[in-house]
Amino acid sequence: MKDLASLLEALLQESLAAHQSGNLETAEEGYRKILDVNPDHATANHLLGVVAFQAGMAEESLKLIAKAIAIDPGKAIFHCNLGNTLQALGRANEAIASHQKALSLSPELSQSHNSLGYLLQLQGRLQESLACFDKAVAANPAYAEAYSNRGIVLRKLGADEDAAESFRNALEINPDYAEAHNNLGNTLRGMEKLEDAVASYNRAIAIKPDFVEAHCNLGHALKKLGQTEDALVRYRHALKVNPGLEDVRHHIASICGETTDIAPEKYVRGLFDDYAGRFDEHLTNELGYKIPTLMREAVDALADGPDSFAQVLDLGCGTGMVAENFRDLAGEIDGVDLSPKMLEQAGTKGLYANLYLSDVQAFFEGPDVRPTGYDLILSADTFIYIGKLDGIFSAIRRALTDDGLFVFSVEYLEDGDFKLLPSSRYSQSEAYIEKLAEGSGFSVACKTPVVIRIENDVPISGRLFVLRVSV
Repeated sequence: MKDLASLLEALLQESLAAHQSGNLETAEEGYRKILDVNPDHATANHLLGVVAFQAGMAEESLKLIAKAIAIDPGKAIFHCNLGNTLQALGRANEAIASHQKALSLSPELSQSHNSLGYLLQLQGRLQESLACFDKAVAANPAYAEAYSNRGIVLRKLGADEDAAESFRNALEINPDYAEAHNNLGNTLRGMEKLEDAVASYNRAIAIKPDFVEAHCNLGHALKKLGQTEDALVRYRHALKVNPGLEDVRHHIASICGETTDIAPEKYVRGLFDDYAGRFDEHLTNELGYKIPTLMREAVDALADGPDSFAQVLDLGCGTGMVAENFRDLAGEIDGVDLSPKMLEQAGTKGLYANLYLSDVQAFFEGPDVRPTGYDLILSADTFIYIGKLDGIFSAIRRALTDDGLFVFSVEYLEDGDFKLLPSSRYSQSEAYIEKLAEGSGFSVACKTPVVIRIENDVPISGRLFVLRVSV
């Protein structure tokens, strides 16, 4: 028995060495030989499960690692890798439990701290996630991935300087970490350090020439710098690698002067999911955003306007900035938004009776509109991501009561109906809005020039409308 045990241990070490060198086929063959002799060899079951995971066979990995745990439940690394497999299968809560079990057995297990942090981040539990990444890098100061993940969370929390430092820590450990270069670029771009961002994206692409995300992000930075021809080169390369990138087609159209009807859902959702954690602070303190306040002032200024509204709908509700300005006038407020992360932020404010994850048109075509209608429908800057509003105005009229109000803002267009701007947003003209209002059963109660936001020290001109139902 002693000789057999020694032989199996030697075979395990040979197989593990092959595994660590990337030779999965030789490693798998060795682990299977061990299991042919001893099917209850916990470590061989576990490592064969890891091979299966690396080969993309998550279900097989799950069976093997679960068997290893059944044989030896006290090994923290088994539970850690079970968590990774459950995560790959989309079973996030079970994955969290597995990593928590691993940490109960080995509190300094940096891999589980990192994986747990990633899962908590996906659930929007950012402070808990950050604590996990802090523990991961404390347990293993050379853990580049944990530093990079930590940077992602810090950026979502609006701590851009700290995020940049964390990405740089990752790159000190691994200078060829393309994803960290890309993430550093995103952080620098958010800080308006565009030239530095361009340099980071170029480093990422030098390491991974077909890194689609880095090409797209470099295109965004170059576009913002006014280098539109160079931006087009990057966007077109990204499309060559992945022709299905509708958001990139949207940016190309905006540069080339082509006007489409609406921005792609993926583009809008990604933009605002990334923006959600710092949305209120950035809009208010950096962009001088006052549209929600101006909307309330416009309603208050109506000579014969209602004193209250039983049912209110906030279209493109974001984090709830509009609802905050109308809650004292509203019985109940429903919110609709395309971004799950924005709705998470809105839900924490306790302003809404119902929150719906949907685009505007799909919401009105679906089952969620109240049969009795809304008394007030609000929409702050939602239409800067929708050019053609014909069907939406008709749907809004059907959803309003006969004495209802529709209050919204648009970016200003002097001529034509609507236009896709170089900013990738849309603008609409007064004439277009007035034509739609008349055709949809509205009269214009208020039309006010406003500044939508301050962008690069330039005021963005807009119009604020209050429409009444015409009976």
